[in-house]
Formats: sequence, structure tokens, C-alpha cells
Amino acid sequence: MKTPFALIIIAGLFIYKPSVAQNSTPVTDAVKPVKTKATIFAGVSFIPNLHYFGRTDSLKSSALTPSILIQFDSSGLYLSGAAVLLNNSSQSLQYAATVTEAGYKFGKKKGITGSIYANKFFYQSKELVQSALHEQAGLNLSYLNKIVNINSTAVAAFSGNTDFFASAGLDHAFKISKGKSVFVITPTVVANAGTQNFTHTYYKKNNFLIVPVADQQVTENSRQFNMLSYEMSVPVVWAINHFFIVATPGYVMPQNIITVSGRPDISERAGNLFYTNITLLYSLKIRK
Repeated sequence: MKTPFALIIIAGLFIYKPSVAQNSTPVTDAVKPVKTKATIFAGVSFIPNLHYFGRTDSLKSSALTPSILIQFDSSGLYLSGAAVLLNNSSQSLQYAATVTEAGYKFGKKKGITGSIYANKFFYQSKELVQSALHEQAGLNLSYLNKIVNINSTAVAAFSGNTDFFASAGLDHAFKISKGKSVFVITPTVVANAGTQNFTHTYYKKNNFLIVPVADQQVTENSRQFNMLSYEMSVPVVWAINHFFIVATPGYVMPQNIITVSGRPDISERAGNLFYTNITLLYSLKIRK
């Protein structure tokens, strides 16, 4: 099975919310408070091991994802966009997709915080698995405290049939300041659950489910709301002036993999996976 590449980016940037769009993140924790109208974050991420809840492709693909985020500080509104450039043995940094997001953040540095957001996806190739998914909307909620932050996410994703995802996790940020530099280390654990109707929609569009038995197997598995993965990560942020370097080593353990008897070509490829994503960011504050 080909990997849902843009969905991998969605998972990395939006479902798990490790990006600057969330209320409390390693990056925003490293930024000193300044009265501003808006903050612009621009940068690029390198993802050496693409995966979606631990599901991968046979080409061991990687990706480069330039992105930009505009955060309107007084209103809580934000806009973001990211392009996906694929790299593997058959193509070198080829444009594959664009992911856009608009959202609203609420809450403060303590207690209940969260965000409501919506995504729109644009694909270069209609043959990719993620081309079955057109939009999604989600809600993030966090309870921030001095001991451990409690995070949860609910997402509805729209393709031929609606998929529902949910996650729950814990994290705690350790902040170290030294001169003009700020280091933030945030050990994080997340459990992800959901349906996989988008997989069934992709198979049908590409005529992979000609055999009725295969269609029945994928349909039944796709509709079930199951645990999809467990994930542990330790984002490390180094901030100096307006520049940020973010390294995110992690380990994902996929669960409930869709398999079709006698058809390994359309069965999901998955296994426990270690990864380290690298992000470079520059922030520009528009002062009041």
C-alpha cells in the first residue's frame, strides 16, 4: 500500500499539534511575551521517516515541508499552510500536496486551553491515498498545570465516508534559559484512536477491491473505531532571538493494522518506528 503522505504531514502538524498553532507548545514556551498584533512563523521541516500512525510505504520516503503560520495574538485566530515535497528512490523532492489550516485558540497559560481548527487539502496526484480526504475539522483541549499537562484531541475527517479520530496524551515542559538562548524539552506520550474509512475510499477509487472478500475485509476493518497507535516523543527546542531549531525524536507503535488475506499489496505496511524530525523556524513579531 502507498503511504498517505499528506495525511502524515497532517498528523505531524495538525492532529498531534506539535506546531506553533497550539496554545502551549515547545516553541511558544520559548518565546518571551511581547505585546504584538500578530506573530509570523516561517520555516521548513525535514521528516526522514514518513509515517501515519506508524503506517509506512515500501520506499522509505522522506519529506521536506516548508510552512508559514500567522498568529493574530489579540484575537486568538491563526492561519497556516505547508507544502509537501517528497523524496524517495523514485523521486527527488517532488511537490505532492499543500495543507492549509485556519483556527481559533482560547485559554491562557494555566488551566483549560485549546483550539478549534479546520483543514483543507490540495493534492498534486489523485492517485495518492490521501486524495480521498478533502477536509477535516478538530478540537484540541489541554489542562495545563505545574505537574503534567493533559491533552486531548477530537477530529472529523471527510472523504467518501467520515472518519473520526481521537487522541489523549500527557506532557511536561522543562525550560532552561541561558543568556539569549532558551531551551525547552517536552517529554510527551500520546495514544491515538480512530476509523480508517479513507483507506477503503482510496482502494475503491483505484479498483483494488475487485474481489468481494477483500472489499468486505477492508470495509469492516475501516469502519471500526480502534486504537491506531501509541507514540512517545521528546521535542527539544533551542530558541535564540527570532530563530528556533526544533528536534523531535520519537517512537511510534502502530496498532490494528488493516490486512487483506492473500493481498499483501493492499495491506497496510506498519511496524514500530523510531524517527527524528528537524524543524528550522524564524519568527517575526508585528508590534502594536
